[in-house]
Amino acid sequence: MRSAWLSLLLQFWLFIQIYSGRSSFRPKTVRIYQFKGICPGHEDIPVYYSDIEVVNINRTFRVSLKANIRSDINNDMKLWLFLSRCNSRDALDSCETYNTIKINHFCKILNGENMPWTDAVRKFSPPLRCPLKKGVYEFKNSTFDGSAFNRFPVLNWYWKVLVNIKDEITDELLQCATLEGQIAPI
Repeated sequence: MRSAWLSLLLQFWLFIQIYSGRSSFRPKTVRIYQFKGICPGHEDIPVYYSDIEVVNINRTFRVSLKANIRSDINNDMKLWLFLSRCNSRDALDSCETYNTIKINHFCKILNGENMPWTDAVRKFSPPLRCPLKKGVYEFKNSTFDGSAFNRFPVLNWYWKVLVNIKDEITDELLQCATLEGQIAPI
């Protein structure tokens, strides 16, 4: 009898959580509020993004941009993501360092087959592959599903991300971009 009451109480609690809007089970998506393809002070950087357009549509977002590569990049690269979290979009003075993600051998990842990002990389025209060749690579009207973030416990934070890509051998900064947004309920 006690387990029946406990089960009923648990079901009632879940029902209240889901329908009161406080549950982590609510559908979430990515909301991108700002995407700068070049960091201030780095206007002459070898790789930058231009003509950036990000449109949120419920759980998906559509992205168009141009990746501008000013010179051939023959060495492998390393990717650094600097993540900061803020209490809200209106409280940027509350931002704190959350994590730094460093990924070496980025070309191996970029050129990888059967990876979650393989389809996105293939949408560049002309194809974007390492070693990077000088040119303009267009990424047009590509749609991404933001519902993959439903499982991440990062709701209620506003995120600022600094993206740096460096030459793996010389440590030269090749690309610097910033992104701001949040994972929010729909």
